[in-house]
Amino acid sequence: MRAARACLIAAFLALSLPALAQQSTCLLLGPAVGNLRHRTKYGYASVEARHLFHSWGKLSIGFGGTLEVSRDEDYMGPNLTLDYHFAPRWGAALTSGPGWYSNHSFNLGSHLEFRSGLEFVYFFRGDWRIAAGIFHYSNAGVALHNPGTESVRIAIVIPL
Repeated sequence: MRAARACLIAAFLALSLPALAQQSTCLLLGPAVGNLRHRTKYGYASVEARHLFHSWGKLSIGFGGTLEVSRDEDYMGPNLTLDYHFAPRWGAALTSGPGWYSNHSFNLGSHLEFRSGLEFVYFFRGDWRIAAGIFHYSNAGVALHNPGTESVRIAIVIPL
């Protein structure tokens, strides 16, 4: 079962990454804390690939994929990103997309969960960045039980 899951995760990440040589592609890596509004919080590792494919000045749109893994819960899914650079070293990103949620320790009502988030980004020299974001997970009413949950993440953004 673990081998099958590892193969599925590897295939998902490979399909979600566009050509890695492009400047507008990045990898976000970092720790996060999930289930914020409840007593049973848990830490997890987050990996996200993003590719911005069109820009209008300071505003860009892109897509990617997210993988979040912990002992308690797992999430993976594609996402759309809207990126805005509002100052020379500062930016913000809105992300949203459907995904698969494990429901091992915290039942969100469905394995289909939508992850939406807001991140603030600080740009260092050389295009490296650090991002801090908050994310909401909800099944959007596809199941009768829909408690939703939130998480926060700090990520190093590595340009590819």
